[in-house]
Amino acid sequence: MQPPSQPPRKRSIRFQLLLVVNVVLAVFVVLFLIFSYQRDLAGRLEDKRIALEEEAASLLPSLLEMQGEDKEKIQQYLDTICRQMQEIHAPVHHIVVTLPTDPFILLSEHDASDELLEVIQHAASSPGNSATLGESEIVVGTYTQQGATVYISETLDNLYGSVFRDVLNNLTGFIVLALITGIVINLALTYIVTRPLHQLVETVQQIGQGELGTQSETFHCAELNYLTHEINAMSASLAAVETTRNRQMAKARKIQENLLPRDIKIPGLEVDFFFHPADEVGGDYFDIIPLDSGDWLFCIADITGHGISAAMSAAVLKTLLIQATEHSSSPAEILDFINRRFTVISPVGEFVSMQLMKVNPQTHIFEYASAGHEPACILTRDEQTSDTETTGLLIGIEEDATWENRSLQLSFGDRLLMLTDGASETHNPEGEMFGRKRLIELLKECQSLTLPETATQIHDRLSRFRAGSPQQDDITVLLVELVQSH
Repeated sequence: MQPPSQPPRKRSIRFQLLLVVNVVLAVFVVLFLIFSYQRDLAGRLEDKRIALEEEAASLLPSLLEMQGEDKEKIQQYLDTICRQMQEIHAPVHHIVVTLPTDPFILLSEHDASDELLEVIQHAASSPGNSATLGESEIVVGTYTQQGATVYISETLDNLYGSVFRDVLNNLTGFIVLALITGIVINLALTYIVTRPLHQLVETVQQIGQGELGTQSETFHCAELNYLTHEINAMSASLAAVETTRNRQMAKARKIQENLLPRDIKIPGLEVDFFFHPADEVGGDYFDIIPLDSGDWLFCIADITGHGISAAMSAAVLKTLLIQATEHSSSPAEILDFINRRFTVISPVGEFVSMQLMKVNPQTHIFEYASAGHEPACILTRDEQTSDTETTGLLIGIEEDATWENRSLQLSFGDRLLMLTDGASETHNPEGEMFGRKRLIELLKECQSLTLPETATQIHDRLSRFRAGSPQQDDITVLLVELVQSH
């Protein structure tokens, strides 16, 4: 049987909660940074425009006093002021002046051009007092007095860089905050959720491994405490049920033991056997019954499956077998008697393989019939082996099924091995089957041993072959040897 496949590995609650918290936090941080960037940028643009207007307002009175002077002198003054601004503030500045007494527009000489003049005047009339100049953006502050107007522009490259650096600083702070939050949440989840869940998992694993009644400690969390209470209650309930089941199984095992033959002593025959069910009770059944004719009837049977249902069927078979021997000593007729009644009362799908061997200790004649059972093996004194035959269907398939008898003539020292298929179908941990061939070779190896020693050898060899792997089916071995009567 293939082991159950492991369920796919899932993420822990702690990981999923941390992931959700950090994703939500990251989304809020990104939205906040975008909002903060836009808000700070708009505020600084407004501050810069106001500062430029104040500079224009402070510059205009001087220009009004100089309006009657030579234009070149006014131009030099503008260039000087513009250079001072750039030395102080670093960004590129331009100054444009329109005087009421002069039809010309005065522009600081730094990159002076008609395009620049047009862009500055356009920016002054735009809603944000800004415009694009080449690859840069400028903001313009204006001031008008006595018909004269001063335009002062400044590039925004440094301003954008400053705002972006502030955003990066804020982002670094948020990352540090997120790390601290993650550590705190991780520690809290470890203490509140992870450790309690691990303890509950260990408790459930112990219960699953058969340690019924195992209890887990309670926790501070109400939900986990409720879960703990339910697991503890389940464990206690399973332990109580298991105790009751063990008592019932012990009684069933006792009943099954009473079905097996005891203290069998037959003149001219030596008999030994062992029976090992796969569960507490098994579905194999064997019996040795004296017949009125002086013969002895050896019966071995294997009910499909094992456990309680098979054990109950074994009890039914013993009852039917005893009734059948009161009417006939023929193995075939006994099988017919059992089959007609078992087919009526047995559960659907439950069948029985059975072999009946009638032995006359004086004549050494073996008469048998087999209902689909594992063949018996005959080992003669000169180490020749042969198998019995199947002489009909399994019991429980057809109510009108019939069987035939076969006869064997054995001699002193010959041995008979009757068994269920649980012996030959014993598997090792690698899945290899012990097989009937190994059993026959083992029977030959043990010919010089007594029958009890042979039974012990077969039992031990099967156990070693299994090497600790679970026994999958009931095992029954019945050995018979013809000996001299004392």
